[in-house]
Amino acid sequence: MKTFAAVATLGAVASATMMQKIDYDFMRYVSTFNKMYSTVEEFNLRQENYAAFDEFVQGANANTNSSYRAGHNMMSDWTTEEKDQLLGLKNMPLPELLDEVDTVEDPNLATAFDWCTSGMCTPVKNQGSCGSCWAFSSIEAIESAWMIAGHPMTTMSEQELVDCSSITGNQGCSGGWYFYSYTWLATHKTMLESDYPYTARDETCKYDAAKGITNVSSYGRTNGKNANLARLAQQPVNVAVAAGNNVFQGYSSGIITADLGCPTAIDHAIVAVGWGEENGVQYYVVRNSWGGSWGEDGYVRMATDGGIRGVCGINQYVYYPTL
Repeated sequence: MKTFAAVATLGAVASATMMQKIDYDFMRYVSTFNKMYSTVEEFNLRQENYAAFDEFVQGANANTNSSYRAGHNMMSDWTTEEKDQLLGLKNMPLPELLDEVDTVEDPNLATAFDWCTSGMCTPVKNQGSCGSCWAFSSIEAIESAWMIAGHPMTTMSEQELVDCSSITGNQGCSGGWYFYSYTWLATHKTMLESDYPYTARDETCKYDAAKGITNVSSYGRTNGKNANLARLAQQPVNVAVAAGNNVFQGYSSGIITADLGCPTAIDHAIVAVGWGEENGVQYYVVRNSWGGSWGEDGYVRMATDGGIRGVCGINQYVYYPTL
């Protein structure tokens, strides 16, 4: 019924008005992303959202001096409220900012390295409409640390953290922090995704100690870009960024640099998995949890230089687990 309504509405729009390019583009978008709208009112709202976002895409891509390219994705027709559901740090209290002076540096750092292309990451995941980015950041860093320690690829459970780690400070789909996750995992082990599958909603804790895989013995925090890169040479790290903006949400390819205007008030947790350099611009390789259709197959490149706080705030709250 919903599919029929969407198609019928498209036909009504086509016959009742003179079609413009944006109308055709929106129709292709609906088909490409398999969108379904149940009423004419919803269709009109979604087209308005798409058109507003398309203005940003066209404006961003007119800048030929930047490698950054914006593009349409599953969120192009979403409301602000729907987008905010992805931002699991939006309403969380922030830890104290450290003195932004590098305390560690690796003089032998390679020009480029990527833990995921080296086989030390599980496939890209999708958190759905749940503010559980913090759980994905936590588990993905643990999965990589597990593999780096010599174990086979093992997909672990984000839902365990969503449902069970509220006693250490997390709030399920309403938000959380990776260091709260590590506090929970100091006394409870991660479970397999297959034993505790992800549902993208808050549920009753079903933790089973008999099916546990690994604890987190401790966690650490790095301090400044050079220290971040030095730790990243050892393992993927948790990072927090400002994702509730068009620059990040509309990312399609290239490098997000400071001059693009991404804010630094963080609201989203992800995982830095490597670094590289392109045309003299050093960047982090970052893994997101919005599925493989977003960004560069689920990844984003973000410049390492961007003031004290970093591009989109990425240099501020960098943590890592020790198993």
